[in-house]
Amino acid sequence: MSNINNLINEIKNLLENNATSYHSASAVSDVYEGYIFSLIVSTASRHGAAVSYENIYGEKANDLIFRTSPGQLYGDSHPFTHAVIEFYGAPALEVHLGVFVQGTSGVLHECDVLVLPAEEAALSRTQNIAPRGSQCLLIVECKYYVSNLGIGLARNFEGLRSDIRTQGELFVSNIGSPSIVRYLDARKRGFERDVVPNSPQAGYLQAEIRKVFKSYLSKHSPSTVI
Repeated sequence: MSNINNLINEIKNLLENNATSYHSASAVSDVYEGYIFSLIVSTASRHGAAVSYENIYGEKANDLIFRTSPGQLYGDSHPFTHAVIEFYGAPALEVHLGVFVQGTSGVLHECDVLVLPAEEAALSRTQNIAPRGSQCLLIVECKYYVSNLGIGLARNFEGLRSDIRTQGELFVSNIGSPSIVRYLDARKRGFERDVVPNSPQAGYLQAEIRKVFKSYLSKHSPSTVI
C-alpha cells in the first residue's frame, strides 16, 4: 500500500521534478493514474525517447496540469497536459490521462491512461472527435483501492477492451485480487497487481510498457534498438 504523498513524490522523481497539479488533498485514485502515466513516460525516456509536454493548445508546458475527471482529448476548457514521446525514426506518440476513445460500436469509453499516435491525437483536436480506439497503442485501466477489488472491475475492463480493440491493454492495481487474476489470465489479458512506488511490480510493469514501445518501433523504425 502506498499513501498519496509517496505517490506524488514518485511522480516528481519519474517526471524529473516537473511541477504537477497534484497535492495532498487530491483524490488518491487520480494521483495513482498520474503515477502510471509517469511510469510510461519514464520508461520511454530511459530507452532513448525524447519526452516533452504540451497543453491542448500545442504550447510547451512546464507546470503539468492533469485531468481529475474524464473528458474529450480535444476539450479546451482547461490547458490539460499530455506527454509527447519521440523515438528516433518513428512517428511521435502522445500519452493522455482520462480521455474518451471511440469503440468499434461507436460508443465512447473512458481510458484512464492512453498512449496513441500523435497523428491520431491531432485528428481528434482538429475535427473535435474522440480518437479511434483501434488506432491507439495502449490503454491502461488503473485501480487504487484500500479494500478488495471486485470481479466487476475486471469484467468492465474486458468489455472496454473488446469494444475498443486497441493494440495493447493493461489492467493495473495497487492491491491484488485472486479472482481478478484468474479472470484476466484465462482471457490472456495483460495485468500487473501490487504496483506501487519502489515495488518489484512497478519494474515488471515498465518491462511490459517497453514491449509495447518495442513492438511499435519494429513497425516504424526497426533499426532503433531499445
